[in-house]
Amino acid sequence: MPRILLVAILVVMAVLAWWEMPQQWALDFLDATLGQAFSAFAIAKGLNATISVLQSSTIDLQVFQVSPGEALDPANDMIERFSWVMFAATGSLALQKLLLGISGSLIIKAFASGACLLAALGLLTGSRQSVDGMHPRQRWWQVAILRVALWGIALRFAVLSVALASGAAGQAFLDDSRDTQMAQLSVTQQQLAEVADKQVGGAHEERSWWQQFKGSMEGWVGGPITSVTQGFDAMTDKVIDLTMLFITQTVLFPLGFLWVALRLLRGLARLQ
Repeated sequence: MPRILLVAILVVMAVLAWWEMPQQWALDFLDATLGQAFSAFAIAKGLNATISVLQSSTIDLQVFQVSPGEALDPANDMIERFSWVMFAATGSLALQKLLLGISGSLIIKAFASGACLLAALGLLTGSRQSVDGMHPRQRWWQVAILRVALWGIALRFAVLSVALASGAAGQAFLDDSRDTQMAQLSVTQQQLAEVADKQVGGAHEERSWWQQFKGSMEGWVGGPITSVTQGFDAMTDKVIDLTMLFITQTVLFPLGFLWVALRLLRGLARLQ
């Protein structure tokens, strides 16, 4: 790489280290995704609580008890695991937000900017020699300050670029589908809550065991069992889709873009 071009890149990086707008964009992306993750976690816990209430409902026949809600065990297990995934997603986003705050601190900005300017000055005042017959060589101190500058660039811009790229990719490819799935899952949660309120909150009048059995079964038919059974496949699809969407946005996108950023920095280091 021509020395003047490398100097220009270092000067630009030194200036960009103090530009606050990308930092705010990245924070906005993370806050929006974190809010969605919290909402999904709340929906999952609501579904888990509602299904648990339905599972606890029994039909007392004096001689024995029937628990129709036990048929909801698979749904409850799936929702519980989904809540674990959402908790991990919120943890990942919180960690990214913490690292973004550190990378935007005054110390990191000053270190990155100063290292880049010092390296640019060293390139301008240094002489060109040969290293091993393959690359242009600066004096040993020039190589050292260039490496320090690259470390400063990585500390200042790696997390920032990953957050911006992940947020932009999520907004372009994932947000619409995620919002739709969450809205539908929220409706399912509200419907189940209404069914649970009617089933568990209903008063039992004094009746014979057969009348009680008949009335209880009539209450369950078309009620929680039928409602959840009919919507189980749809709810499963929504939960699986949301799981993959949040894993992609909070884990796969950041790791992928971080790998790209590190590869770019490594390529820049080889062009010294």
